[in-house]
Amino acid sequence: MPIRLSGMASGLDTEAIVEELMSAQRMKKTKIENKETKLTWKQEKWKELNTKLYSFYTNKVSKMRLQGSYMTKKVTSSDEGIVKASVGSSAPKGAHTLEVNSLASAQYVTSAKVKHTDGNTTLNGNAKLVSSLGMTAGQKITIQSGDKEAVEFEVTDSSSISDFVSACRDAGINANFDEKQQRFFLSSKDSGQENSFTITDDGTQLQFLGLETITDAMVSGSSASDISGDADHFSMKIAKDAEVVLDGAVITSSSNNLSVNGLSLDLISAEPGREIKLTVEDDVDAVYGMVKDFVKEYNSILKELNELYYADRAKGYEPLTDEQKEAMSDDEVEKWEKKIKDSLLRRDNTIGNLASAMRTTMMGQVTVDGKSYSLSSFGIMTSSDYSEKGLLHIYGDSEDETYADQEDKLKKAISENPDAVVEVMSAIGKNLYDNLTERMAKTSLSSALTFYNDIEIKNQLNDYKKQINTWQDKLEDMEDRYYKQFTAMEKAMSNLNNTSSYLSGMLGMS
Repeated sequence: MPIRLSGMASGLDTEAIVEELMSAQRMKKTKIENKETKLTWKQEKWKELNTKLYSFYTNKVSKMRLQGSYMTKKVTSSDEGIVKASVGSSAPKGAHTLEVNSLASAQYVTSAKVKHTDGNTTLNGNAKLVSSLGMTAGQKITIQSGDKEAVEFEVTDSSSISDFVSACRDAGINANFDEKQQRFFLSSKDSGQENSFTITDDGTQLQFLGLETITDAMVSGSSASDISGDADHFSMKIAKDAEVVLDGAVITSSSNNLSVNGLSLDLISAEPGREIKLTVEDDVDAVYGMVKDFVKEYNSILKELNELYYADRAKGYEPLTDEQKEAMSDDEVEKWEKKIKDSLLRRDNTIGNLASAMRTTMMGQVTVDGKSYSLSSFGIMTSSDYSEKGLLHIYGDSEDETYADQEDKLKKAISENPDAVVEVMSAIGKNLYDNLTERMAKTSLSSALTFYNDIEIKNQLNDYKKQINTWQDKLEDMEDRYYKQFTAMEKAMSNLNNTSSYLSGMLGMS
């Protein structure tokens, strides 16, 4: 840093003078910095708003445009202790009768207690089938589960209880040997007749495993009965299909959850001969709730757009310098900056055009079966209060403070003609969806799925940064030049003073 002579010869406060000169020049840089700060705040505000708009677009608007989103039917069961039901859009309205004759069940087999050949030793998974249980080497056991490929297990001198369990599992059966109970527990992985299993051998080997020969004939011939014995013997519960009679038609299923004629049935218990009534009707509350949720979200978005566009001016407010912030409280700084931030999108063309497009679309008409409809056809209208700037009200909505006492045309329309309501709402939803999609298209100034000119703002911020850096270099050069000029002046005056003193001395001597 060069040596600066400050008023030694002239008596001037050159540092104060230079600072005053530089202060005026720094204002030019500060103005650009303020522009950068406000544009950064504007960028942040747009990002936040864009997130809300995109969420509204992908959730509420996207759902509203699809007729399948409207759950227009519901079903009630006269006895949910026997069957619970839900309904799809294809289910015919009206009363249906249902009898649940049987539930689907899985096949379970519990072996008799397995005994060691000595009658005393407790068995575990490592116990050998030949030496510990007395089975004959070379004998084969066939395990078949449903339509899966059968597993053939051959007894050898090294075969163990765990090997037999593994073979059952390989065949698709849940299998386990309980060492505490000394029993095999076997079960099919899924319910229903088609998932039953059989275990057969070519001799009398299964008796050593505490099992009986389980054949297809045994499973199918046992019907709803169980094969069982006393505590020391084999027992088996048959796998069965569920059987219901719906509107006179007998229907079987390997599962207790079945779908038929647009109805989804969850079978809870079986009571043969007991008639259950299933009633399918229009779900007025579900459609009403969906429309109401959409209107509420639409109003929230439109209200924010209106507030941003018609915000108060912030004339005379500029971002605070560090020195200004130090002289203010945190609360004062926050209020000052909020005043600026709230005004940044005032009269913004993008905001204005978007809000106008939304209002126009929602007030538009659509044609269904040759008849023109609008939201007002169903009592969804704007208020007489102009200051609301297009917010929607559902006349007759109990939560609407202004219009709760009006006729509820929407609920009435859903009750009397739900198909028309759905078609109109979905058509208007599609128009709004298409409009918003178009406004999010990629351009040279904005990215895809973005409502504002994010690329333009980014480029402008980069330009401000470059200008600020340029001004910083310029100010440093300018300050150095001022000091050089004052230093030169100080030197000149010092030289002049020295010369004057010399001459005065010379003249005095003469």
